[in-house]
Amino acid sequence: MSWLKHPVALPAFIGLGILLLVLINSTRSTPPAAPQEEYATPARFISLAPSLVEPKVVSYGNATPSSNLNVPAEVSAEVSWVHPKLKQGVSLKAGTSVIRFDKRDFELALSKARADFNSQNTKIAELELEERNANQQYKLTQEKLDLARSDFERRKALAEQGAIPRSTLDAEKQNLLAKETELENMNLKLALYPKQRDVLQAALQVSQAQLEEQERNLNRTEVVLPFDARIGVVNVEKGSFINKGSTLFVAQGKNQIEVLTQIPGRAMLPLISQAKGQKPKSGSASLIQQLGIKAKVSMVDGPTSAFWPAKVLRINDSIDTQTRTLGLVVGIDNPSSQEVIGIRPPLLKGMYLKVEITANGFEALQVPRSAIHEGSIYVIDAQDRLLIETADIAFMQDDMAVLQSAPSHSRVVISDLIPAVNGMLIQPVAHSSDKE
Repeated sequence: MSWLKHPVALPAFIGLGILLLVLINSTRSTPPAAPQEEYATPARFISLAPSLVEPKVVSYGNATPSSNLNVPAEVSAEVSWVHPKLKQGVSLKAGTSVIRFDKRDFELALSKARADFNSQNTKIAELELEERNANQQYKLTQEKLDLARSDFERRKALAEQGAIPRSTLDAEKQNLLAKETELENMNLKLALYPKQRDVLQAALQVSQAQLEEQERNLNRTEVVLPFDARIGVVNVEKGSFINKGSTLFVAQGKNQIEVLTQIPGRAMLPLISQAKGQKPKSGSASLIQQLGIKAKVSMVDGPTSAFWPAKVLRINDSIDTQTRTLGLVVGIDNPSSQEVIGIRPPLLKGMYLKVEITANGFEALQVPRSAIHEGSIYVIDAQDRLLIETADIAFMQDDMAVLQSAPSHSRVVISDLIPAVNGMLIQPVAHSSDKE
């Protein structure tokens, strides 16, 4: 057994063992593999069908009275009386007299203006009387001139016959020339009357304007509210001297409250989708009517009962260059009549409000936002296979996505599939609303 000690014996035994293992594996029969079944992933779905879409946009804004008047002093005078209720926050009716100024200086100025006006009228009447007298004098002078001319002609004939001396004819001629000069002077005087009348009429107009101004100034000594108002800041008190143009107080109208709300351009899509393809009517009022735009205003962080029906008054004609938004102004009519303690508080200037804008509803396909996966929509085909398609979304509203066009199949997956593989087998599970 000395050959076992040979150096090649051990490698020879290892190689022989490997050869035997190969032979055994090659002759062993392999059992047939069992067929594998494809796993179907459960997924909830909804069946697409048109439903009513009620377009809505929510925005915010501050309450502003539609009439907000800084009442100025129209005269410079001392305040003689102030309404005892002219205080900030108090509501007063239209036509209420709230401030009176000392009017003695204005009454005196009015008396002077009236006297000057009457004086100018008197001067015009005197001129008319003088003109009538001058016309009568002109007629008399004309008649005298005619007589003087007749006498001169008669005496001239007598002088030529030698019946009267030449000196008598010269005297008669001097008398005739005097009458002619007098008539010419009368003509010049009559020609001046229209110019004098124009001057007096101009002075009369100036006097009348001054009279009307003083009458207005006298009326301005009393300040009357032009509308039902809630009083803001008051800058006047009895005995103070107020300069013309100074702000006396602020009056805020109570008949209507306006809210300016800024809406991004893309957020307007829901409101105009139902009119897509139509020709827009001219003017913001016509466009509002065409789209059926309505509004509701509610109090932010207030009770659910704190809301007011409103109407869209106008749409701004341009986009705000800083915020890139479109301004809509909504109005609330007679908010004071809608006040209810503990339910609907008074609408005050500067109150922060929520504005809900709605438009005409229309039929469209809509799916939950959860059915949209990074711009894709999952649908189930007739063989219960998953198809991943691009979602054609018109706009998003609340928790729903409104589709512009339908996907290839009506069953839309609303479950989260991880992973979602195009063509994978699905075990469809109808959503509860579909079962019903």
